[in-house]
Amino acid sequence: MHVKNILIIIEIIIAVLFIIPVFSGILNPGNIAGILVSALLLLMTVFHKSFFRFVSGLWSHTGGKILLVFAGTVIAAAFVYVTVLTAFMIAAKSDKPENPDAVIVLGCKVNGEKPSKMLRRRLDSAVDYLSENEDVICIVSGGKGSDEKISEAQAMKIYLTEHGISSDRIIMEDKSVNTYENLKNSTDILGKDSGEIAVVTDGFHQYRAGYIAGQLGYDASAINAKTDITSLSLDPTYYVREWMAITNEYLKSLH
Repeated sequence: MHVKNILIIIEIIIAVLFIIPVFSGILNPGNIAGILVSALLLLMTVFHKSFFRFVSGLWSHTGGKILLVFAGTVIAAAFVYVTVLTAFMIAAKSDKPENPDAVIVLGCKVNGEKPSKMLRRRLDSAVDYLSENEDVICIVSGGKGSDEKISEAQAMKIYLTEHGISSDRIIMEDKSVNTYENLKNSTDILGKDSGEIAVVTDGFHQYRAGYIAGQLGYDASAINAKTDITSLSLDPTYYVREWMAITNEYLKSLH
């Protein structure tokens, strides 16, 4: 098969991976960026002759050479950056709890009064860990969105108690609206300046949660949400989204 055709097939597959979440109502910076980049690569491959003529034309001028070298350097640096970031994200998923002061379940969308599928996967992992470690308390963290009938924290507490976790072990934090607030408000409840927390969230989210926890003085270990075919199909979208969110956390820490 011709190299051009192989590239086209690969680029279409990449585009489809970012389009799939749209059919589940998920449209965020991650899959928007993925769709745009894969579409650009596809256009460059389909019209490669015109693209190479354009590049050759730029290269024939000093200003064009500078522009192309700059663009190539930025692209190479970005590739190295996201590769290293992805390695950090994968490593963070493997940091298992040792002796946490608390399990903190990070909130996610609630449909009416019921946890969404993504949130249920987190809660199922929390149930497993809490059932095996009966001396650990659990903080469920998440406020109430405009389209939610109850707070994410309340929905999570109901789910956990329905699955055998004593309500006496569950503390609700129902004011937070983002990951930073989830962790800040939850660690404030613990009333300590440092310690270990076991964070229950999706694997792709663990590194950012751990980074924020570190900023707050805590070591974070990972209890990963259960995975299935559906969740795996969303990983490309959420990994790209996390690259952006983690970069934002890095920038905020510089201020």
